[in-house]
Amino acid sequence: MSSAGSVPSLLIQGFQAHSSRVTSSQTEPHAETEASATTIDEAFDEQIDYDICNVHDTEHMEVNSRTKRKRTAGDHPLLLWMNDRDMFLLELLRHEGRGNHTGATICWNCHLDVPQFRCTDCLGTELYCKGCIVTLHTRNPVHRIQEWSNSCFTAVSLKDLGLRVQLGHFAGDSCLLPERAFNDDFTLIDTNGIHTIGLDFCGCKTAQTRTKQLLRAAWFPATTVDPRTAATFRILEQYHLLSFESKASGYEFYQSIAHLTDNTGLRVQKDRYEPFLRMVREWRHLKMLKRAGRGHDPAGVANTQSGECAVLCPACPQPLKNLPDNWKDVQDDKRWLYALFVAIDTNFRLKRRMVSKDSTDPGLSHGWAYFVDETAYKAYLQDHAGTPQEKSTCASHNAVNMADTKVSQGLAATGVGTIDCARHNMKLPNGVGDLQKGESNMDYLFLSTLRGRCVETLNVSYDIACQWHKNLWERMSTMPPSLHLDPLTKLIRFFVPKFYLPAHISKCQTTYSFNLSKNVGRTDGEAPERGWSNINPV
Repeated sequence: MSSAGSVPSLLIQGFQAHSSRVTSSQTEPHAETEASATTIDEAFDEQIDYDICNVHDTEHMEVNSRTKRKRTAGDHPLLLWMNDRDMFLLELLRHEGRGNHTGATICWNCHLDVPQFRCTDCLGTELYCKGCIVTLHTRNPVHRIQEWSNSCFTAVSLKDLGLRVQLGHFAGDSCLLPERAFNDDFTLIDTNGIHTIGLDFCGCKTAQTRTKQLLRAAWFPATTVDPRTAATFRILEQYHLLSFESKASGYEFYQSIAHLTDNTGLRVQKDRYEPFLRMVREWRHLKMLKRAGRGHDPAGVANTQSGECAVLCPACPQPLKNLPDNWKDVQDDKRWLYALFVAIDTNFRLKRRMVSKDSTDPGLSHGWAYFVDETAYKAYLQDHAGTPQEKSTCASHNAVNMADTKVSQGLAATGVGTIDCARHNMKLPNGVGDLQKGESNMDYLFLSTLRGRCVETLNVSYDIACQWHKNLWERMSTMPPSLHLDPLTKLIRFFVPKFYLPAHISKCQTTYSFNLSKNVGRTDGEAPERGWSNINPV
């Protein structure tokens, strides 16, 4: 193939060939000359196209010559499937019967007994005798078994067929001192249904506690004393992901599992909905501790520090992590490079009813992640319960003027307040808390998330920032000393998010505008709003 450097020589050769043909054609008659000129021009164009194509690589030639693919019958799979619809239906009906085992009188596995049982979770639809089906499911005690009863298949549990699950030993091994579960009544919730298990704990001298035996089998016990209910790790993990992706509620998910067990409603099932929710809550808490590395602290989980389990924003300024050593020594015109942007907002859709109390339903985290420490937070709110909310001097902001009139009867929380990273849409440690009366709780949350944070330049966005920041430092003086912030040594600016700014008076629209301020980029201050739409359905 010719190189790109040979293009001029090829073009010159083409022009020379064209000139010689034109010169020779001048001796011909006029009519022939016109026809010859057309032919020569076409030949010249073809020669130029050929020469230029030769100096490009093969990939470029393939792109230029690519044509639209001709559509085939495979492009319409639904139309093809309709031709085989009857066949699909007959195959489904075939699964309702015994299939290839119609008329079989001897188990093909042991050749000793009548094949009457099949597993709907194993690969294949082979029929086995009672002894074989139990033996084959020693390692799969939660598979669903069906028994042929002359005209149809009916569900039957492996426990009823005689399968015993022995914990504390390798699968299939027996224990010299087995101890049955309380009243021999154990329920296991798995991804394919709610199962009754014939469970034996190990009673040997070196045996672990019953709770540990369940956990080592990847079964999460609902209680720690004589557990009679458990959920497999895989169903807890499945719902953990499903609740965030599909927004399915715990009730909807549990009912789906119950219908997998029996979709007719004819069999009475044990209600394990409340234990399941409790196990889900404990599972999520443990996953948080695990991912934060809290399982490796010799002092235990109780030594977890405030906000330690929160995931820090990797792009926000984090001293000793992503800032240069001399970041505090930069000139004033460069301080904006290390500024922290925070956005404040509340959500009154996330209400919580007063259905329990802390003494019987305590919080599992004590300010270890995103929510503020509940004990100190509620104590502060109790001390300032009678403080009236200042009225707005800007537009009529309901969040300010109606803070003391929010309907709270029967509610443990009227909403949720949050402090977010305004640039990267991430929650800040100890920046989330329940609301009891409008937005009057935001002072505590704002200062709580800044506690211990080394910040020199701070940009704060809040839809009522024009009113909220006026006496902020005076209100701060009434809070615990650990929440105090020195505003005189820091550059702190307040803004109103771009969406809310037009609702303010003209003075606010210029004073608190991102667009009219330096060193803030294209920040809009609406980070929390983007998060609410995702978390509200959870």
